[in-house]
Amino acid sequence: MQRVTDEDLMLSYQKGDAQAMNELLERYKNPVYRFAFRMIRDSAEAADVAQEVFLRLHQQRDLYRPSGKFSTWIFSITHNLCVSKLRKKKWLCIWPRKNDQSDELVEMQSPDPSPEETVGSNEFSQIVKHCIQGLPLLQREALILREYENLDYQEIAAILKRSLGTVKTLIYRAR
Repeated sequence: MQRVTDEDLMLSYQKGDAQAMNELLERYKNPVYRFAFRMIRDSAEAADVAQEVFLRLHQQRDLYRPSGKFSTWIFSITHNLCVSKLRKKKWLCIWPRKNDQSDELVEMQSPDPSPEETVGSNEFSQIVKHCIQGLPLLQREALILREYENLDYQEIAAILKRSLGTVKTLIYRAR
């Protein structure tokens, strides 16, 4: 049995086939969420982004043209929403206080893993994740798309709206 391509499913959805959207959702809900989570590092925010991606996919279904891969199109939408979310987050950082009293600050937990968490088989993974989060945004995005989402350099260039050479350089520097 031959599997229907993502592009054909999207074209079917444009024509009103609701089952095609269900299939696209099944294929892409986890990859979109994973990419958003790796960019934002907040599960609730990543879930919101993933939901917004599929809402935009529905709203912009008539704009889709099968000139490129569907995965490039959907990850471009995800990329744009993540960047918007990160920009807003940067400006909306408020220092918490207890009971609106200006003198008494809320005790905050460190986002860094405790020593117990870093020991064992998880240690290397945690270090890699921390290093990835320390990368500049474009390098981080390019590396995540390449290593975790297994996209090729051309697709990454289209998603990030950068040249192929720039994408290769971003991934090289990130590594």
